[in-house]
Amino acid sequence: MAGLRPNDFFWVIQGKLALSECIGGRGMTPRKIRREEEIQWLKGQGINSIFSLLDSDFNLTSYQEVGFRTYHYPLSDDIQDNALTTIFSAIKEAMSDPEIKLLIHKEYLDEQIPGILAGYLVYAGLLKDREDPSVFARTIMEEILGRPLSPKAIELIPNSHDV
Repeated sequence: MAGLRPNDFFWVIQGKLALSECIGGRGMTPRKIRREEEIQWLKGQGINSIFSLLDSDFNLTSYQEVGFRTYHYPLSDDIQDNALTTIFSAIKEAMSDPEIKLLIHKEYLDEQIPGILAGYLVYAGLLKDREDPSVFARTIMEEILGRPLSPKAIELIPNSHDV
């Protein structure tokens, strides 16, 4: 397959929802060639939408120019509960379109993104048939990433009875 796999790319829901670091690399000066190669690879995977959690709208125009649908929800280091609910709701709305294959990214794969995606799985009710959806979501993300979630990430996962 042509192109270059983005750093820290993982499928959360195979063929539907993925995460990675910012396309083109970290920082405000990604390499253009690398970004183009990663976009080509993402398109080859069927990704057609980018959900950016970057502080700035950096690269959104570039994504739109090559045909990606974009969503932008700037995320600070100190996430408030209402911001988290807004992000969960926006991901759920985007994912309700059966044609969407969504990549969620931030500058790098920090503690927040795995917690947010585990939280989304609970929020969207995708694990409601499990005994403890919050614990199961955490386990899923730990298996996907191959490492334990940090306490900061775990704090972002809502209890199923709170959703």
